[in-house]
Amino acid sequence: MIEKVYENYQIEYEEDYTDEFENDYEYIQGSTVRKPEYDVYEQNKVLKAKKRYKSNRKIKAKMIFAIMLVLTAALAVMWRYAIITKTSYEINQKEKEYSELRNENAILRVEIESRTDLTTIKETAENMLGMAMPQKSQIVYIKIPRNDYTVLMQEQKKAPEDDNFINVFINKVASLAKLFE
Repeated sequence: MIEKVYENYQIEYEEDYTDEFENDYEYIQGSTVRKPEYDVYEQNKVLKAKKRYKSNRKIKAKMIFAIMLVLTAALAVMWRYAIITKTSYEINQKEKEYSELRNENAILRVEIESRTDLTTIKETAENMLGMAMPQKSQIVYIKIPRNDYTVLMQEQKKAPEDDNFINVFINKVASLAKLFE
């Protein structure tokens, strides 16, 4: 029974479908679109030339933009290399100055060491400046009061909290005794 219904449906559908388009000769069944019979641009030479001119202008504009972009990138790279070269040159100059200053500093250090030699100082003082060693009667001793001395205190270790009172008291007395020594 289902087959008969299906067959009837199919038959009815085919009859309905063919009845509508029976007299229409230009109908093509399927999903394809008909190709237009002619193209305006192909038949008219002036329009064809204008279309080609517009498409060529767009292509030329894109090419010019691409060339300008590449040139800009190349100039940026060249500019960065120029800065790197300049910086490298400046670094080399500073390194030369640094090595010259180190050499000069070493020479000055040797000269200072030679001038601070006590025998050289004594000879220079006696020969060039006319100085002589003081005699015992010329020596004057001075007494500096104790208040002018600077006392350096070492940081005391903190006693652990579990120590008793006697150990803490003994440590305090010992630190005071060191102060008066």
